[in-house]
Amino acid sequence: MVVCSHCQFENPGVNKFCQQCGAPLKLLLARISSVQADPVSAEAVQTSATREPSESVGLSPLKPAIAAAKGDYLDAEQRYQLQETLDLSQPQVEVQVLDTQPDEPISPPLSELRSGEAPINRADLPELIPAEAYPYLVLQDRFFPSIPELQDAWLAGGYSVILIEDRSDLPALATVWQQASLDPLQQLHCFYLMSELWEMLLPYHGQGSLLKLGNLCIDEDQIFCLRRIERTANRSAHTLQDLGLLWQALLQSSSEPLAPLVALANLVTAGEINQIEALKSELIALADSLQTNEAERESFFNLESDLPDFSEAEALKPEDFVEGELELEENPDLPTIALPMKLIGLEEAGQTHVGQQREHNEDNYLIQSQISKQEGIGCQTMEARCLYVLCDGMGGHAGGEVASRLAVETLSAYFSEHWSTELPEEWQLREAIAQANQKIYEMNEVEARSGSARMGTTLVMLLVDNARAVAAHVGDSRLYRYTRRLDLQQLTVDHEVGQREIQRGVEPAIAYARPDAYQLTQALGPRDQAEIDPSITYLEFNEDTLLLLCSDGLSDRDLLEENCDSHISPMLRGSDSLDAGVSNLIELANEINGHDNITAIALKLRVKPDLDKMQLKQTMPPS
Repeated sequence: MVVCSHCQFENPGVNKFCQQCGAPLKLLLARISSVQADPVSAEAVQTSATREPSESVGLSPLKPAIAAAKGDYLDAEQRYQLQETLDLSQPQVEVQVLDTQPDEPISPPLSELRSGEAPINRADLPELIPAEAYPYLVLQDRFFPSIPELQDAWLAGGYSVILIEDRSDLPALATVWQQASLDPLQQLHCFYLMSELWEMLLPYHGQGSLLKLGNLCIDEDQIFCLRRIERTANRSAHTLQDLGLLWQALLQSSSEPLAPLVALANLVTAGEINQIEALKSELIALADSLQTNEAERESFFNLESDLPDFSEAEALKPEDFVEGELELEENPDLPTIALPMKLIGLEEAGQTHVGQQREHNEDNYLIQSQISKQEGIGCQTMEARCLYVLCDGMGGHAGGEVASRLAVETLSAYFSEHWSTELPEEWQLREAIAQANQKIYEMNEVEARSGSARMGTTLVMLLVDNARAVAAHVGDSRLYRYTRRLDLQQLTVDHEVGQREIQRGVEPAIAYARPDAYQLTQALGPRDQAEIDPSITYLEFNEDTLLLLCSDGLSDRDLLEENCDSHISPMLRGSDSLDAGVSNLIELANEINGHDNITAIALKLRVKPDLDKMQLKQTMPPS
């Protein structure tokens, strides 16, 4: 039972919200260890804090308290309430705790490490954060949900405390495998994630986490996950052959093992594949074959050779492994196994502001959405067809406002008429943009505008169709993407002289030393459509994503890049609503920039694997 800290109602342990008052019930797993010489490598510490220090972060005077009785608080701030008695006689213990303040931000020292607001002295890290927290901090964004999210961490006297999400309710990977409920592509994806984590956990001595069957689980989206990261004293205690043994154990337990995976596991166990990149490449090749060659799908279940018999596989223990050295080669361009995804959530928000120095707002924007949602027990789907347009007008009060309005109206009318099913093709996008350009150009001609008086506008446009999208832009209004794994990325390249020179091979410092470096090379309206060449990019969403369309009043001076942790990340993580997040960005832009109009459109997309699209035939045709 979980007792709600708000109304004291006793809830079943599986509840996420209180049945009585509706308050969130956030259960966490507390891992408490006696502090001793820690095996974390210098490489891991170097990865965890990449900034050069000027001063160190101080410990919170309240955080270090430790309690023992059920119902007591683990910390002196009285946030984390013990759900069971804590026995500190063991060198390491795990207990469930309830976060009684789930909507409140965490306090130092972990908050500073996450936000980057305070400088970190590498020499002080062991005095600030338990070494066991390092791999979570470094890996959780890239590998979430496979790596549990670290909620909090601190040192208390002779103990280290880390709090991670409690995954005790997730089914064990071994159980799911025995039930044969994972289709072939999901099995390949599971092994691929294990391979990636094997490589990334090496500096933290955490590869043993992948070798304990009880530590491996599957979440509700059928994604492979670890319950916790287990670290060992010897970084070379495990070899890739040990991972092959575990794979053989899983495949042996399945009633329908995949023949190519069995063969691959045998090669890994025999040491014939001993490079992690070679292993990942083999898995990718199998996935490509599975998805593209219908004729070979049945043969994935035609097992011609028996699995080796090793009855002790279920009891694999780290101390049983032969020591060896795993050679790693970095290859960021290596492709990955991507599962088909479906959209399960979409939020959007848009705002504009005149800025601090302009009298008139020449920006304009449009959000035009068609969203339908279906939700029930075991079913959560969403259909979305959305158009987002943002324009930054130029040509003075009587021109810029008109140009941006004409562009928005023309594009809205075009796609209302011509977009009914799949994402528009590139020629349709170019046609729509050409029509918008022509409308503004003709008005310039009718009014005999010349030189800087000719009206025009930039454009950044996004069309979303479920878990896919296409972006187009002209000028220097931008599209950004933020994900936990890839961080903040600028998806558009400004159409300006400086960027043109860089694309011609000129060094950036030289290109932007030109007095006309920021002069636009393209805009809608000043010239006829023969001079317009929009940049077009198609996108697919393989993880939860935040997209941000903005005018240069927001993006100037690297404002978004410099303030990503404090203003962008909370919008995706959910600690800020999109409306509040956009308001905060505009407020920040007025403080730091303020020289121009400021407009932003934000949208947050939540996706999950589309199990329906992954259903493959698993029965042999009749002979």
